[in-house]
This record gives sequence, C-alpha cells and structure tokens, in this order.
Amino acid sequence: MISLTDIMKHKTPPFFTPKWLTAITHLTPTAGISWLIEQRINLIFKTQINDGELNFLIDKQLCIDVDNLPLSLLISLNATSKRLTIFSIKPWLLPKEHLKYDGKLTGSSDTFLSLMSGKYDPDTLFFSRKLAIQGDTELCLTVKNWLDTQDPQVSLPDWLFNQLTEYVESLQ
Repeated sequence: MISLTDIMKHKTPPFFTPKWLTAITHLTPTAGISWLIEQRINLIFKTQINDGELNFLIDKQLCIDVDNLPLSLLISLNATSKRLTIFSIKPWLLPKEHLKYDGKLTGSSDTFLSLMSGKYDPDTLFFSRKLAIQGDTELCLTVKNWLDTQDPQVSLPDWLFNQLTEYVESLQ
C-alpha cells in the first residue's frame, strides 16, 4: 500500500515556497530585485499606466512590506516617463522604521501571492487580518480597489499564473 508520504515525495514542489523565496531574497542584490520587478510590472501594467489608472501613485510612495521575507518594496509612478519606479529595501540596509512612504500594505508572501493569483480579494485578506494598511488610508484603499479590478489570468504569463494558482491552492 502506498502512503500519503510516498505520494508527496514524488509530487513536484511548488514554484513559490517560502524557503525558496527567502533564499532568493537573501542572495539577490536589491538592485537586481528592483530592476526585475520594475521591468515586469511596467510590462504587465503598461496599458493601465498609459490609460491613467495608476495616476494615484504620482507623487506618492506606496510601501509593500512582506513581513516574512527580508523585503520591502517602495512603488511610485513617474509622471514624466509614465513608468512605475520600484525600490527594494532589505532591513539590514535600511531598517523598516526608517522607510518614508505615504501608505503601506503589510502581509506575508503567501498573502501577496494569494492576492496576485486572484484567489482572494483584498477585502477578504484585510478583514481576516492577513493584509494590513498603514499611513494614507485613502491611497491604500485606492490601491486595494484597483487590485480588485485586475484579472491576473490576463495580466500574468500563463506559466506564472498556473504556478501561482497551484501554489495558492496548496495552501488550503
């Protein structure tokens, strides 16, 4: 008879595991993280940026704080270039209490991955206390509402969406 342990040993591990994300976050220089995320996010949301959907980020600094990884992201929209600017910060380079931001969203990597996959809406995560907001409440709510309107299956490459969905479903 085959046990559940035997079955799980042969299952391909999910792409997004906290252990994997932690190792990558520790090893990758902040400039590399910033560049990679900035390139992808500007490509994914090019239409929304050009349509002015993200104009609420002009002259604002949104902090995405991943509390189980040594990573915070500062996001703003450059009005001149019409590009999102992303700065990644590691706590040993700049402690989180020294970050300057207008609004801040805090959650675990699993919370943000669940949000990115579209499996959970921001309200559910907020009211279950998995997603916290701080600072400019209006900015955070605008971001939350905008995220609600996005379709990850359309925005993300198929392979990434499929891996993300598989991982988020494995959390349940």
